[in-house]
Amino acid sequence: MSTISAGRAGALLAALALAVAGCSTESGSSSGGEGWSHTTAFGNTVALDAPPDTVVVDAYSAAALWDYGVRPAGVYGYGITNGLGLGDADLDSMTVVGTDAVFETEVAATMGADLVVGYSAETDPTSWIWWEAAQAEQINVVAPFLGIDPSSSLDGTLDQYRSLAASLGADVDSPEIASDRADYDAAKQRVRDAVAANPGVTVLPVNAAADAVYIGTEQLSVLGLLSDLGVSLAGPGFDGPWATVSWENVAQYPADIVLEYPASREVLDASPVYGSIPAVTSGDVLDWDDKRPTTYAEYADWLDRLADAVDRSSSST
Repeated sequence: MSTISAGRAGALLAALALAVAGCSTESGSSSGGEGWSHTTAFGNTVALDAPPDTVVVDAYSAAALWDYGVRPAGVYGYGITNGLGLGDADLDSMTVVGTDAVFETEVAATMGADLVVGYSAETDPTSWIWWEAAQAEQINVVAPFLGIDPSSSLDGTLDQYRSLAASLGADVDSPEIASDRADYDAAKQRVRDAVAANPGVTVLPVNAAADAVYIGTEQLSVLGLLSDLGVSLAGPGFDGPWATVSWENVAQYPADIVLEYPASREVLDASPVYGSIPAVTSGDVLDWDDKRPTTYAEYADWLDRLADAVDRSSSST
């Protein structure tokens, strides 16, 4: 992590004060000389006078960039408190700038952050998905925000992190990365082959709260990938990432394999309805998470385990 002079910290905090009063900044032009720029999947370009030295990222981006050797100075967001979003990233080596929806703007300013990275949306690629507009404006005064589009395909999101890691100086073609990428491609083919050998096998991706069950749809990138690989997803269908059903109606969507969201495991384990689902009773359950670390190695391992589950299954629906 880089250090910051008292003078620079004061200047950044003064800029933050102006932002609160209504000042805003713009970024997006290409830079030259020893400058740095990166064009996001949204099409906007983030430009700096020099390559970023003190990068602050959300937990999901920390996990995705870590395998490339990128070591962020700070981390924020969801997935830190329970550790599920960080993957192999070492939390102790980064300054926690905020957890869950909190972002400590003054901490980022004092660190001398020169780039903030995180999940974003097309409606405002200069803001983290969970920030209010006024907060995003303040943060962009401290450091420009570079958005990752998590709504793209899984391969597209992997490509986004690969491109960003390269622009941050990482060797994205190292033997380790090449091996992980080959394993990922092989695991996708294994799923295709397993589905072809077991036609009709269905998969039910569930998340849950005490009063309802949420069934994932193809609009979530990981489930979109499974659909592309030939996996049949059970559920009511919905024009959105999640379909909501009552506990009483879960049995209407039988499946050979249940994908179980880790964060809802306690709720699921306590539900007699969930426990009576045939796939759960037979142990045909696999973890899943639409925000698991977006790395070749992580998904190679998960897809291999899914292929194993499909190989063990026979259609009963």
